[in-house]
Amino acid sequence: MVRAERSPVIERQPVSQWILAPFHLGSLIGPYNGGGFPIVFPILQGVFHVDRGILSIIVPAYFVTFGLCQFFSGTISDLTSRRGTILVGFATFRLAALLCALAPNLPIFVLGCILLGITNAFTTPILLATLGDTLPPQRLPRTVAVFSAANQSGHLLGPLVAGFLAGWSWRLFFVSVALLSWIAGGWLFVWFRRFGKAVPDRPRAVSLRASLRELAQALNRSVAQVVVLAFLTNAAVMGTAYLLGQTLRDLWQLDYATIGIIVSLYGLGAILFGPPAGYLLERVDLQAGSTIGLLAVSLSIATMALAPHPWVFAAAYLALGLAAMLTWTAFSTLAVQAAPTHRGTASAYFLGARFLVQGLAPALYTPTYGTLGPRAVFLLSAALALSALAPLRILRPQQTRTSPPAPATDD
Repeated sequence: MVRAERSPVIERQPVSQWILAPFHLGSLIGPYNGGGFPIVFPILQGVFHVDRGILSIIVPAYFVTFGLCQFFSGTISDLTSRRGTILVGFATFRLAALLCALAPNLPIFVLGCILLGITNAFTTPILLATLGDTLPPQRLPRTVAVFSAANQSGHLLGPLVAGFLAGWSWRLFFVSVALLSWIAGGWLFVWFRRFGKAVPDRPRAVSLRASLRELAQALNRSVAQVVVLAFLTNAAVMGTAYLLGQTLRDLWQLDYATIGIIVSLYGLGAILFGPPAGYLLERVDLQAGSTIGLLAVSLSIATMALAPHPWVFAAAYLALGLAAMLTWTAFSTLAVQAAPTHRGTASAYFLGARFLVQGLAPALYTPTYGTLGPRAVFLLSAALALSALAPLRILRPQQTRTSPPAPATDD
C-alpha cells in the first residue's frame, strides 16, 4: 500500500472553515437556483404564454433529472477524479444557467432546466465526497454541519435575489446563477492547485470490469441505510414544500408577503443551527443524533398540522429547520463514512434519493390535499418522518461514532 500525501495545512493544523470556503460556496448554488424557481414561475407563464399545468414541467425537468443523475455522477468521480468531475460540473452548470437566461421559448428553457439538473449532479455530491476524502473522521461532523448550513442558505438567498432582480428581468436571476457558478468553479480550481495533495489519489483498478466489481462490493448495507433514510426523511421535510403557500392561504387567508416570511423561516432555522449541530454530533453517537433529529422533525411537522394560528405554524416551521439541520448533518456524515473507498457514489446516492423524492412527492401529497385537506397532508408527512426510524434501527451500521483518524492508503 502506498501512503497518500496530505497537505500539511489540512493534516497538521486545525482546519479553518475559511480554507474550505469554496466547498461551502459551491454547496449553496444548487439550492440558490432551485429557490428562485417559485419566484420566476408566475412571470414565465406570461413570458411563454402557457398555463400553470404546462409550465409545471420545469419542476421535474430540474429536480427529477438532478436526482436521477446523482445515481451515476458519484460513480464517475470514484472511477476518475474528484477534481476533474467538480471543475467540469461547475463549468457546464454555468453554461446551462446561461441557456435558461437566454431561452427564447419554453422548450429551450425546459432544455436548460434538464441540463441544470444533469450538471448540478456533478457538483454538490462530489464536493461532499471530497470533504470525506480530505478530512479525518473526527473533524467531519462540524465541517458537514457548516457545509449543510451553507447549502440551506441557498434556499434563503435564492428567493430573495430572484424577487429583487425580477423587478428588472427574470433573466438576470439565471445570469446570477451562472456568475456564482463561475466564482465557485474558479475558487475551487485555485483550491485544488494549493491543497490538492490533501485529496488522496483515486486507486486505479486493472480494468473497468474490476472497477465495477469493487464498486458493487462497496455498496453495503450502510449505503442502503443512508439512501432509504434520505428518501423517507425528505419526503417528510421538503416533500410538502410546494404546498406551503396554498396551505397558508386556505387555512388563514394570509397575504403573499406574510407567506414569504413564514416560508423563509425553515432556511433561517437551518442556518442558525448548522454549527451547533456539528458540535453536538462530535460528542454523541450518530445513531442517537439521527434518532433525536427524526423525532424532532416529526413533532415539528405534527405541530404544523394541528396549529390553531399561523404564527404557531410559523414557529413550528422554524423548529423544523433546526431539527432538519441536525438530522441531515447526521445523515450526511453517515453517507461519507458508509463506503470509504467509494465516497462519491455513496454521497451521490444519498443526495440523489433526497431530490428524487422531492420531484415525486406531488404524486402522493396532491391527491391527499384535495381529498382530506392540508392538515392531513402534514400528518402524513409527520408519519413518514417517524417511519424513517425503522431503517435507522434495522440497517444499523457497524460503526456510527466518528472514529480516530486513519492514514490514507492507496490500495
